[in-house]
Amino acid sequence: EILHVLAKHDTKIVFSARDLTAAEKVVAKIKAVTPSAEITYYKLDLSSLPSVKAFADEVKASGVQPNGLILGAGTMATPFCKTVDGFETQFGTNHVAHYLLTRLLIDNFVANAPTRVVVLSSVAHNLLSFLLTRYTCYPNSSRFKGVNFSDPNFTTHPYEKWESYGQSKTANIPFAYELKLYAPKGVEAFSVHSVDPDAASAPHRHGVYKLRVGTIWTRQYGILCRKAPRRRCGRFQHPSLGKGGVYLEDVRVSSPTTAKAKDSKAAERLCSINVKKYL
Repeated sequence: EILHVLAKHDTKIVFSARDLTAAEKVVAKIKAVTPSAEITYYKLDLSSLPSVKAFADEVKASGVQPNGLILGAGTMATPFCKTVDGFETQFGTNHVAHYLLTRLLIDNFVANAPTRVVVLSSVAHNLLSFLLTRYTCYPNSSRFKGVNFSDPNFTTHPYEKWESYGQSKTANIPFAYELKLYAPKGVEAFSVHSVDPDAASAPHRHGVYKLRVGTIWTRQYGILCRKAPRRRCGRFQHPSLGKGGVYLEDVRVSSPTTAKAKDSKAAERLCSINVKKYL
């Protein structure tokens, strides 16, 4: 849906996909509605940092001059497993891969400024803390405090899927804050909350039915799920934002309520994650 909205506004689009056959079908659907759409795609598997590097290399080699990046792919509440590089899957996919991709393309964004990076975080950085402290099915919920820097990959403590998801989405916020360093060079970065209206139907998002995420988030936070794709694009295109490194909800500057999400030192610690060999 995000691609459909952008295509209607004469945006040249490059998107990623694990399944190139599925990607071709997406292109066909978009062009059926917007025949003039300029859209292409490259293969990308966020559970593999070599794949992230290959995608970035293809984008650079294509000669495209990027003006923006929406980091919206990810996984939610999955059973425990690890990425190709040994990261816990949700943390590795939702944060580490996006961090690396941005770092690999940052010089391109500087060269084509003004540019904008949108990191799709989630109100889950706060909502999950609320849920985990109130549901007895999570006996270790009291330890949920954001990013567990001592053990982000659950190697020494029991895995909880929602704790992992909340951690990965909390990491998105200081990540965007860290990108504020590029603001003087014309690069704005934002972490945003936007409910995915297809969340309950996505096969990689386990447990969504049990928590009725759309209902909870709509009633508790006033988010209208059916408008989410357009609002994501609004954050990407709105000309009046005028500041970077902030957290947004409903196309407005908000404030993350989880203390760890507002930790100014967290961004620096997240940058220490070992992805240097790909840079």
